[in-house]
Amino acid sequence: MRVAVIKEAQCEAPDNCDYVCAKVCPRVREGFKETVYAKENGKAAITESLCISCGICVKRCPFDAIRIINMPDEMARNLIFQYGVNTFRTFNIATPMQGRIVGLIGRNGIGKTTNIKLISNELKPNFGNYDRNYSEGEIIREFRGKEIQPYLTRLYGNDLKVSEKEQDFTLPGRVKEAVVDNKYGLVPQNLMERETKTLSGGEAQMVAIARTLDEGAGVYIFDEPMNYLDVNNRIRVAKTIRGALKDKTVVIVEHDLIMLDYLTDFVQILYGSDSNYGIASHIMPTRNGINTYLSGYLTTENVRFRNYEIKIKKNAPTANNVPFVSWPDFSVRMGEFTLSAKAGQLYEGDVIGVIGENGIGKSTFMKAVAGLVETDSGKLDLGIKIAYKPQIVERTDRIVQDVLASVYPNYASDESISGMLGRLGVNKLFNKNIINLSGGELQKLAIAVTIMNKADIYLFDEPSANLDIEDRLETMGIISSFINANKKCAIVVDHDLMFLDSTCRKSMLFSGESGRIGLSESIMRTSGAINGFLKKMDVTMRRDKDSGRPRINQPESRLDSEQKARGAYFEE
Repeated sequence: MRVAVIKEAQCEAPDNCDYVCAKVCPRVREGFKETVYAKENGKAAITESLCISCGICVKRCPFDAIRIINMPDEMARNLIFQYGVNTFRTFNIATPMQGRIVGLIGRNGIGKTTNIKLISNELKPNFGNYDRNYSEGEIIREFRGKEIQPYLTRLYGNDLKVSEKEQDFTLPGRVKEAVVDNKYGLVPQNLMERETKTLSGGEAQMVAIARTLDEGAGVYIFDEPMNYLDVNNRIRVAKTIRGALKDKTVVIVEHDLIMLDYLTDFVQILYGSDSNYGIASHIMPTRNGINTYLSGYLTTENVRFRNYEIKIKKNAPTANNVPFVSWPDFSVRMGEFTLSAKAGQLYEGDVIGVIGENGIGKSTFMKAVAGLVETDSGKLDLGIKIAYKPQIVERTDRIVQDVLASVYPNYASDESISGMLGRLGVNKLFNKNIINLSGGELQKLAIAVTIMNKADIYLFDEPSANLDIEDRLETMGIISSFINANKKCAIVVDHDLMFLDSTCRKSMLFSGESGRIGLSESIMRTSGAINGFLKKMDVTMRRDKDSGRPRINQPESRLDSEQKARGAYFEE
């Protein structure tokens, strides 16, 4: 089976390309002109049944718009949906389970959102026949004998109401109009009169989750519900979903492995080729499924979907003892909010994590160090160059490669920088306008631009937001290796504890009262900071014996009780 994908956003025929793909195609030269042809909109198209997979058009396309992929012929029987000619397609399908929470795990652009649309009835399967509309009866018959059939029978029979929290959501008017009941108390009362457009990312996410829970459905779908939430609220949301929807059918898409593990009963892995095709695996118990995903190999299906194993580091690289920079105790007042930060000392190679809930001054601290806000006491005149990636990355009407060149004109000839851009996938975005980037693409560009700046300290505020698991772990390695190789320092604010545990040997713990008081403690070992943070939440974490990844213990379980008795809320 041959999959040919042409990315229309990158294909510049006929305006800037005279169909190079057709001119170099051996089949076209032999007289089979319909092998590569122009569609009605002028973009190039490939007839997959005539393509011989020579790969010449892939190499010669000046805009890197073509992909030709060979797959086993038997996969044709599992083709569930295709958007159009030479477009993304998905094989197999996500399978909701009554009374269970199923998680979907996979890279961005691999079909998770397409599967959500299929099981919410926003899209209907077309089995690759994108120019045909199948009746609901025909679809049900196509799935005869498969686990999904009873679910689709009820869905198409209007026996299932679906409530969905989309990845990119919009909220109406004021909060009290978006959330009528707030039956689970996720939204504070003091937000009810606020206009939804004034909410922070975390506040808006809580409103969207509360709104979804209030709809009284039989099926609940949450697409990346943990984005922008601090760890405290992530656990709170997870507990609420598990308690409120224990008899419902629930599907979750989430990249925070700690929360995915804590929240779900089963997972399905989605794998394939980014933006080209996706395949849904069989359903597995959560622990086994996550560990399988990290290994990159599906044993039961004899499929290696990644050519390397993701290893969770238990200890980040050790920094040296050469003093780099220090700051005194300082405070910042912003309206009714006050941040009081303790003095700190950084050493060459330090990557310092910042841990704490939202609204207690983490971003204010970063801005103060970056010199973007003035202190009320304690002078922050560090006398060094600082590169800063803010929490909210703004979009500009500029081409990616122009932005990169404006930061570092010789980036293309610098092997370390070009290698970093390749590892992040930014090299695939060079010709794109920043306005059109996805959230994950924008985040990776912002991380790359920050690193490309010539600085002494690099500040990253929530670099894992909108990134998939592979990109989060890749980003961990990039930041650590860059800082160590160049003998610089970095400070990283993030809510993914696995990210911080793997990246940062030392961390700062923030506490206080959201919106009123923020307090930073002295720099300590990351395990100690996480331990202190979890103790305040009365939550314990252990490490998975096979993968080494942190896992949340069930409340009042044997491990939970034993760790609390020892004061070991976070096992190293």
